[in-house]
Amino acid sequence: MGVDAFIVHMSATIQRLMQAGASSDRALLVLGEYYANICLRDATRPAQFLKQMAGAPPVGFGIEGFRTDLVDDQNPARHYIAFVFVGYWLPALFAVAVLWMWEMAGFVRYRGHWSQNDIRSGYVGIRHGRLLRK
Repeated sequence: MGVDAFIVHMSATIQRLMQAGASSDRALLVLGEYYANICLRDATRPAQFLKQMAGAPPVGFGIEGFRTDLVDDQNPARHYIAFVFVGYWLPALFAVAVLWMWEMAGFVRYRGHWSQNDIRSGYVGIRHGRLLRK
């Protein structure tokens, strides 16, 4: 498992979506759901939506091969893809605000645990999401 499996799985997923004629927007929605548990259809139920995003997604890969300065739990792909998603859909300033608000909420939720690694991973994801937008 690890980063190599994540890259292979994500590449195959994107290839399958593109062959089926999916737009980039549709592909990002699928990636967000598979790898980060972002189910926009549940956004009308905010408590459920936020609970899902904090939970484990349907697909996980572990930490092997991921840069250690970007890892703070057993599924760094989840956090990375969440912020690729945010960076793709939101202007950069808003995406960064979401990153910091999400981490502050985690600080409260996890009783004072701050994760600079999540912030770093979020910035990488936002940058990659913005690049996909171009």
